[in-house]
This record gives sequence, C-alpha cells and structure tokens, in this order.
Amino acid sequence: MQPVSAAFLVVVCAPAAACVVAAVVLWPRFAGRGVRPVAARTGLLLGSQALLTTAVVLLVNRYFVFYATWDDLLGGTTTSATVKQVQPSRGAEAAPAGLVHREATELGPKRRGHQRDPAEDGRVDRLDVEGARSGLGAQAYVYLPPEYFQPRYANRRLPVVIAVSDDGTGSDTGTAWLRQAWLPDAAVAAIRAGRAQPVIYAAVGAVRRFAPVRTPSASPVHGGPGKPGGPRGPSGPGAPDRSHGPVGEAPEAASRAVRPAGCLDLPGVPGGQAETFLAQDLPLALAGTYRLPEARAGWGVAGIGTGGQCAARLAMLHSDRFTAAASLNGRFGPPADGSGTDARTVVKLKAGAGKAPRGGTKAAPEPDDPYGGSGPYRLDQDLTWRLQHLPPPPVSVLAAARATGPDAEAAERFAALARPPMHADKVLVPGDPATLKQWRDHLPAVLEWLSAHLRAE
Repeated sequence: MQPVSAAFLVVVCAPAAACVVAAVVLWPRFAGRGVRPVAARTGLLLGSQALLTTAVVLLVNRYFVFYATWDDLLGGTTTSATVKQVQPSRGAEAAPAGLVHREATELGPKRRGHQRDPAEDGRVDRLDVEGARSGLGAQAYVYLPPEYFQPRYANRRLPVVIAVSDDGTGSDTGTAWLRQAWLPDAAVAAIRAGRAQPVIYAAVGAVRRFAPVRTPSASPVHGGPGKPGGPRGPSGPGAPDRSHGPVGEAPEAASRAVRPAGCLDLPGVPGGQAETFLAQDLPLALAGTYRLPEARAGWGVAGIGTGGQCAARLAMLHSDRFTAAASLNGRFGPPADGSGTDARTVVKLKAGAGKAPRGGTKAAPEPDDPYGGSGPYRLDQDLTWRLQHLPPPPVSVLAAARATGPDAEAAERFAALARPPMHADKVLVPGDPATLKQWRDHLPAVLEWLSAHLRAE
C-alpha cells in the first residue's frame, strides 16, 4: 500500500476515529487525582492527537500528491540521471550534425608584407547553414577578431552580432558587409582606438530554400566541387548558385530566394520561415561552431533597410535570444518586402503557380496576402503598434537614419514610443546614405553602440 492509496488511508483514519471516540467515552472514568488517572488522560490525548495529525497529513498528501510512493517519502530511489541543457548557446552539444559546413576565406584585413595570421589579422569564415527548424538555408560570413585566437582570450566568450543585408533580390550572399561596408576594418580600428570591445560579426544575406543534391557517389563529408567537405569553386556575389533541389527539380525553383517580407514567418507559404531561420537556426549553427556567449546579453543583431527592420523585429520579438539591435534606415511599421513595398504586395507561389503546363508557358505567380488574411497577425508584426499596445521587451535598439526624409521620421517616432524596460537611441547622420557603402563612414559609431550594449562572458 502506497501513501496515497485508499486502503492505507482507511488503515490510518479508522484508528484515529476510534481513538477520539475512546477519549470521549473513557474520559469520565479516568477523572480524579493520582498518577494512574493523569497518565491515562495523557495517553488518550497524545494518542488521539498523533493519530489525527497523521490522518490529516495523509489526506493532504493524497489531495496534492506530494509523495506518491514510499520511495519518494523515504528517499529509497537510487537511480541517477544526467541532465544536459540543449540550448543554442550550449555549443557543439546543441548543433544539428551535418547542417553547418565551414570554410576559411581570404577575406578580411591583412597586414602588408606579412602572411595572414588569425591572431593578428582575424579571420573570415564562410558557413553554409541549413536550418533544421525552418527548412531554409543561407550563406553566412563570420568575422572572428584577432582576440578570438589569442591565448589570453582562450577562456572568454566574445559577443556576437548577426548582420542582415538582404537587398530583396536574392542575390546578396552576405558579403556586402565585408566588401561594401568594410566591417572587419571598422571593427579592428574601433578596438585599437579603445572605443569598442572585440565582437564577432556574422553577416548573412538572402535566405533560401536549401536542399543540396546528395548523390550515392558523394558522401556528406567527402564530396565533389560544391559539396560539403570537398573542394569548392569561386564564391561571392558573382559565383554560380549551388543551392539545388532534389533530382529532377528545376535549379531556379529550388534555389529561389525566399522573399523575406521583413524576415516574417509567412502563414501557408512553402519556405516562408525566414524569421525562424534567423532567430533559431542561425544562432544554433553559430553557437555550435564557435565559442559564443551562453546568455542573451552577448547577442545582438544589425541590418540596413529591410534588414534594419528585420534586426529590430528579431530583437523585440525574440528578446530571449537578442539583447540589442542596430537598424540603419529601417522602417518600423508593417514589414515590407525586399523592394520596399508594403508586405501585402508580397508574391507567394501557390500550388501549381510557376509550373509550366503541358504545351504552354510558365504560369505567373499569384499575389496573395502574406499574413494569411489575418488582421491581428498583421498588427502583431507592426513594431510601432506593438510599442503602443503591448508591454515593451527588455532590449536596446539603435534607430539610425539619414537626417531628413521618411527614415528620419520613422526613427524619431520609434524612439519616442520606446519605454522601460526597452531603451531606444536615435542617430540621424548627415547626407543621404542609402547603401552599406554610403554608410561606411558612419559605421564606427554603430559598432561602438553595439559594443557598449553587449557583454562578453
């Protein structure tokens, strides 16, 4: 009989009730002075109270089930268990096997007259990431500062910033932050000037439906050109696209970039899980590949234009992962697609759309509402609406924009709506910077702001 069983309760409660009845009936018989009457009355009181207390405790235990078995109560269980925390910040234990492929590149700063040395120059890696949750993939270029390779930082986890630079055409592979903004050079200069701490930057461009061809003759580790583990051809914006679908599928259909619509998760759209990829799959891949912070205080995100709006959204909607975001020329209303139009005009490919019928031409994609016809879902993606109607998240956001025009108005309104625990800073720069190349001179201030709001471990 277990402590919560009815039979055991009957065994305990029946003597308790009998003892109470006996105390009431026998109390006059033991009235009087002397050792024996006093001892009898004392025994009746103690016995009835002990049994009643036991019965009450067992009834409470049966109701709340504090101890279901005698092993729970007496500690007789000797089984040992090992508990592992499988979060994206836990490193290799959490990384999905075979979904991240890394290759060192010759990009990044280099000292003249010296061989490239990661401990002096840093290093830029190219990652091919396949998202297990979203079913999407992308190339990411990760800049590791020199401190990452130095012995004094061997036990330190440097902060990381995910830099989004999709231009909406699907052609950007993430190199814009390196080739146009000169991000590694600006980061090195800020560190040497003492204005910023060492930070790891992961630049990601267009998110694609990614399903590489797997042939029987090429294993996932030792493949041919373009396969993970094998020699690769040229990379970069002009390189041929190697994101192929299953055998028999047209390459352009398989490698078609998912139009991010402000990195939304689009209801009912195949491959429309860009937000899931950027907020979950990519951090998981980075944390499983590099020595990165375990807490959200070490994670930030940045972007320009549509990517800037994406950066603010990722921080505000995923404050459990990111603590700071820098938005360059970003808008904060309903997310727009890569062309800058309202997300209601985003094109999705319905079943059968885009396929060529027999003897005919390819059918044109049909326009559809990316919010699945849901007004509440559309409002939920509007950052200004969220600031006005929902509790603010505990994040810091930098709204940087050109000094005049709609971008400046959006930055001013966004900063005015922010309230604790959220913190928003507004920076308006002179001129009319619209691209990362034009933002190059203002990038050091953005990196310094991000560095001040991130913490190493």
